[in-house]
Amino acid sequence: MKTMVWMAVAGVIWTCWGCKDENGVKKGKDEPWVVEIKSFEGDELKVSDILARIDTVELYTDGKAMASIGDLCFLDSMVYILDASKAVSAFNLRTGRLCKQIRTVGRGHNEYIMPNAIASGGGRVHLMDFSGRCILSYDADLNLLHRTPVDFMMHDIIPVDDGFLLSNSSPGDREELIIHTDTSGKVLGKFLSADLSQAIWPVGKPFIRNPKGDVFLKAPFSNGIYVWRDTVPVLAYRADYGSLTPEQGREAEDFLSAGKVGTFHDFLTSDRWLGIFEYADEVYCHMESLSDGQFHLQGKLVRDVPGFYPQWQYGEALVGVVHGDDYGSEAKLQETRLGAILFFYYLK
Repeated sequence: MKTMVWMAVAGVIWTCWGCKDENGVKKGKDEPWVVEIKSFEGDELKVSDILARIDTVELYTDGKAMASIGDLCFLDSMVYILDASKAVSAFNLRTGRLCKQIRTVGRGHNEYIMPNAIASGGGRVHLMDFSGRCILSYDADLNLLHRTPVDFMMHDIIPVDDGFLLSNSSPGDREELIIHTDTSGKVLGKFLSADLSQAIWPVGKPFIRNPKGDVFLKAPFSNGIYVWRDTVPVLAYRADYGSLTPEQGREAEDFLSAGKVGTFHDFLTSDRWLGIFEYADEVYCHMESLSDGQFHLQGKLVRDVPGFYPQWQYGEALVGVVHGDDYGSEAKLQETRLGAILFFYYLK
């Protein structure tokens, strides 16, 4: 079902993301790392061929309810989960126990909130309040520290040294997709023109933080990945699909019939680039070595490891999550109540 959602919204996001100078993106001193991914239709790539190991952490809610999981982030030995009810639950990764849960109960100032994304950085947890057009910053114990107003609708967020990078959820015609603000909400820069016929962001994370702490950004259906450097995005990696590379500037209504590749997940570890993309209603994958460029795998993704669906990254690990209710009624009746299971996937 998620694959159908990705393809249904793919046509509204392919834009001028690959443009550089004219859209506020500077060219680096060196050319971006270009990987050719061609003649992949006849290949298969098993999940077991790309994974070295899988670790799991069970999270228990002590009887409290937790809705379906929308987003999560990590800070030191904690994981913070934002669910569909707009509650945020903080769990200790070592014990799996719930430490605190905050909800939009409306009993005081800043409690009528509708967060749609969560991120960590600088020792803080940041909630992006979509309807309130603000960023709420908390300490590790989920005590509110600061409210940063913004004057546009946001899709996602990532903290950087001097503020935040935000993805603009309503860029409109010829507006920018990425907005850089300081910690007070003042706009410092806008990057990457949209030129969208419809202003919709699809499911997916536009921001990546690698184990070294470098921040990368991308459009979920583009073939370019930019590194945030010297307060501007610089094109760092690009996947060349040959004649199947999506064409820039296509209208939303004819994108699905164009027969092109749609990319929606990329992960960058210390020595691997894993990209997941879709073509002709099939999900494919490629994996590259970032140290010497001598390692390359590609093919249709064969999920011989059940439940492989990473959406986040934590250090060297790709992270997926399954809600506790998916494990049956027995788990629901436990006094501690299984809220979710985290899966940490480590690449070969």
